[in-house]
Amino acid sequence: MKIFWQKFHFSRSFSVISGGSEYVRGGKFIRRGKMWKLAGIFEEKIDPAHPGNAWKKVAKSVGKAEFCAVTGKISDASFFRFQSAEMSSASQRGAVDFELPRHVLQVPEKYCTQFCPSGRIPDDPSGIIVNAAVFPEKSIREFASFLNDAGVQADEYVFPLLALDEENDTLYLPEIDPEFGYVRDSWMPMPNAECVKANVTVWENRLRKRFILPRGENFVFADFLQLLLAASVVVSGKFRNEPEAFRVLPDNVRPVRFRGHLIMSGLLVLLLVVSLIWRFTLTYGGDITAYRKITSEIKQLKHKSSELKAANKRSSKELKEMNRLVSMTVGEAEAIAEFALISEKLPKDVLVSSIRWNETDIDVVMQSEDGNFDYDALFRPLKMWKVTQQQRQNPGSAVATITLKLTPYNPKEQSKK
Repeated sequence: MKIFWQKFHFSRSFSVISGGSEYVRGGKFIRRGKMWKLAGIFEEKIDPAHPGNAWKKVAKSVGKAEFCAVTGKISDASFFRFQSAEMSSASQRGAVDFELPRHVLQVPEKYCTQFCPSGRIPDDPSGIIVNAAVFPEKSIREFASFLNDAGVQADEYVFPLLALDEENDTLYLPEIDPEFGYVRDSWMPMPNAECVKANVTVWENRLRKRFILPRGENFVFADFLQLLLAASVVVSGKFRNEPEAFRVLPDNVRPVRFRGHLIMSGLLVLLLVVSLIWRFTLTYGGDITAYRKITSEIKQLKHKSSELKAANKRSSKELKEMNRLVSMTVGEAEAIAEFALISEKLPKDVLVSSIRWNETDIDVVMQSEDGNFDYDALFRPLKMWKVTQQQRQNPGSAVATITLKLTPYNPKEQSKK
């Protein structure tokens, strides 16, 4: 909503509906260069039994606009002006709340405020005059409920006296208060008819410089003064600069614009996306299918290659083991006889725990109580084997472990046997 206000100076049209005690009047404004033209005026007399009908007829006659404001009397509303300084709307609202007890006899428990700057202070360059309107929250809810019942939707309510400034600080507006008028900085009793007429003439001369108004018997300026005052606040730029300062109507009264446009835009975007997907499928669908097929085949080939590598590795290992077995010699046919000869030479207190016949020698592990026994002399009479290595372990214990390596005197001849 704030973005809308910030861009309001680019708008081309707006409308205002003004409610009085006897008539409801409406006007539609269209931009013409730097001025605004009151292009259409509408008026309906209020039926006391059904006052909402006049509002409904005028709203229908005015039609849709980029912005719609309503104005008129709200029960127990108050208006005052005070001196302040330039500040943000949030800070200025605090100043309004601070000044409220000084200007209002009885401050409502819950209230809403509208305020805007209305000129400079002559002897204070940094100071400004602020217009402030105060409405009981209950009265705003009743007014909003009345608009809902009448089927009238509006972007905002504008209190007409907010149009007061340093150029025109006097306003007699019987539609708001038939007994008092606002003169300079206070409420004063309503003067005679000639003074009221003179004040209307002053405002007419001013507002005709800002608006292109009809000329003729069908247009009575005094009847549309309240409407034009609200319109002058709308076009002054105060809405655009500080929209939060005017916000009093609840959201349920505000029109929801561009809903149909948004729905249609969403559908068009959806159709565009579907169209792009369909076109992409037609253009690249075959390539995508072929790519997926090739990717699948590559995965299968990689898997098969891994299986073949694993099988090849297993076959190589088995072949290596078979080659090792093939390269081994057949063995010694007379090994048992040789072992018998070795056994005969060993003393009875020697235990052979391990013996292995290699291709060219014999490894023997024995255990004996005598760790210093001379095994070289023991095997020398065999004439075929000699002790080439002799290791003793645990020589100081009760049982010693002796490791011998027996090598034939002629390994080549021994291997031929």
